[in-house]
Amino acid sequence: MELDHVFIFCGPEDGLEERLKAAGFVETYRRCHPGQGTENICFCFDNAFIELLWVSDEAEVRSSAIARTGLFERSRYIDLGTCPFGIAWRGNSNISTWPYRPPYLPKPMAIDVATDGDAAQQPMMFRSPGDSPPISWPDERRGNLQRQAGFQSVRIREFVMPANTPPSTALQLLAKNLGFAISNSERGYRIDLEIVRLHGQMPVVISLL
Repeated sequence: MELDHVFIFCGPEDGLEERLKAAGFVETYRRCHPGQGTENICFCFDNAFIELLWVSDEAEVRSSAIARTGLFERSRYIDLGTCPFGIAWRGNSNISTWPYRPPYLPKPMAIDVATDGDAAQQPMMFRSPGDSPPISWPDERRGNLQRQAGFQSVRIREFVMPANTPPSTALQLLAKNLGFAISNSERGYRIDLEIVRLHGQMPVVISLL
């Protein structure tokens, strides 16, 4: 079981894209998700990637085909107190899931989404439909990794939740298998990512939210 990527909902006013680029990260690609109503920008490392996600079509993201994911509610985290994060893994797990078939994926491909994520106060947790890290992607798909900026890999160091929100069973299993800590804070949600540098330099820790 390996980390595939982490997503966070954001908006143009958040300045998160600019913040990551100011830290030296290089944009790898942007995509839209037809039928799901979202768009993204991704920053890929050798092993995994960071995805900034936002709603581009409210009607699509609130449609019956997408509703169970809670993507719309997660995008409104400031108003609703929901969790704006998603954690995707590669490999097998004993986490209970349901098959999500977004319109942009070819049939019969599905994304296995943790049933615990039905509660939007938990992160959206799912198994990636891909089975390889970015360093192994074909050149035409891979684009720019972070090596040119001196960064090699990313991992979750700590996942922070509101004081009155206990972690679900699925989140605890992810933490155990991916090697990160879970804690609670009166200040709400936060994810701390550890970025490993090339040439043995000290890692960089960035906090989102």
